[in-house]
Amino acid sequence: MKLKSKPLALAMLSGALLLSACSSNSGDQAGQASGSNGSDGKQVTLNTVFLGSSWGQATQELAKEYEKETGVKVNVELVGRDVIYQKLALSIAGQANYDLFNVDYNWIPEFASTGSLLPLDDYLKKNNVDTSKYLPRALALSQWNDKNGSFGEGGTIYGLPQSIHPQLLWYRSDLFNDPQIKEEFKAKYGYDLVPPKDMKQFRDAAEFFNGKEYNGQKLYGWAAQASKGFGNVHTWLTFMYSNGADVIDWNTMTSSLSTPQAIEATKTWVDLLQYSPPGINDYTFAEVATDAAQGKLAMAIHWSWSAFEVDNPQTSKTVGKWDFVQVPAMKSSTPHIGGWSIVAPKSTKNPDEAVKFMIWLENKQNDVRQATMGGGDPVREESYSDPALTNELIEGTDVKKYRRYEALQEAMKTAKARPFFPQEEKWESFVSEYLSAAQLKTMSVEDALKKADEAVNKMLKK
Repeated sequence: MKLKSKPLALAMLSGALLLSACSSNSGDQAGQASGSNGSDGKQVTLNTVFLGSSWGQATQELAKEYEKETGVKVNVELVGRDVIYQKLALSIAGQANYDLFNVDYNWIPEFASTGSLLPLDDYLKKNNVDTSKYLPRALALSQWNDKNGSFGEGGTIYGLPQSIHPQLLWYRSDLFNDPQIKEEFKAKYGYDLVPPKDMKQFRDAAEFFNGKEYNGQKLYGWAAQASKGFGNVHTWLTFMYSNGADVIDWNTMTSSLSTPQAIEATKTWVDLLQYSPPGINDYTFAEVATDAAQGKLAMAIHWSWSAFEVDNPQTSKTVGKWDFVQVPAMKSSTPHIGGWSIVAPKSTKNPDEAVKFMIWLENKQNDVRQATMGGGDPVREESYSDPALTNELIEGTDVKKYRRYEALQEAMKTAKARPFFPQEEKWESFVSEYLSAAQLKTMSVEDALKKADEAVNKMLKK
């Protein structure tokens, strides 16, 4: 069923207007051919907007090479997430002139459902692009098929993935392999300390390490994003999905947050927060990574890509000490996936050249190069066996720099996206508010989820 409520993009457009006023294969090499002139014979300049992140910075550097190879100039603006959204809305409305945007994947159903994005299937076919080279769940983040709730697999392709980062279980291998710690754990719990595979093992390990001192550093059991305003939703979804719960009944298009599986998953997540650092309910992406790097945590449930922060010798006290496995299972191990894609608005005046640059940027060679430049994790299956990544060591150590990739590839077999429908961002804001109430104990889990159901159902009826 196609949702008919007004997309968030249109609702925010007036505010955006105010802000503006004050590989190897032949298809993968598309863009290297001549094509530097538009239909009017003038040199083509592509105006693009990317997230001011490591992969945005990598794009900015690679764009210089693309101009040398093709004669096509690519202007890359690096901005924050909200500004990308505003500029995309302006471009769709004809108030700005942009050719490509780096977008959080949950925006694709919103903009695709209004016919605002350029469908790419014909362009990719014309350029002989083999989309099977991409990780299926990475490519699906850039597709839309009006089948709400799941990835867009099998639907129209509206973009190419640039970065993926499923959640993984991070654990301190030096702690888990310490003979004295292993002995103490077995004496208390009656079994060997191992990287947790299920939620019981995870709870025991979190309880055991919480408050323990190791080499003069007080430890906390685990940490994850828990702040109101999307952070808590992102961690909670991993618990939900791993317990077999979903957030919406897609057959009836009603909220399903009060099911027994959802209540159990939420109670488990809220209970485990007691083994996290003080202030955990305000933790964003940054606090989790910082605490991990400073040696304050025994475990974390966090995005795969952020692992580069704990291996930075200039800022981290735990270089080479973290390892990565699947998130602990309840009924299964089903992590929430994050990712960013590249899309072209239908309003682009240079669709052919815009798509060629997109294809070039995400070819095999550049997928690997973005990773080595500190960008996000690769989106192509073949990149994970490339020696430039598999053989790379952390400087000054014998520890593999990209050791998370084995766990990441496994996670990408089961990883699940946020609910794939046009009102997703509004949905997140509603749910985050009630999850925060459950975290702070101002509402019971049951009451918070019931209230969230009511708010979401009211939104869905509009």
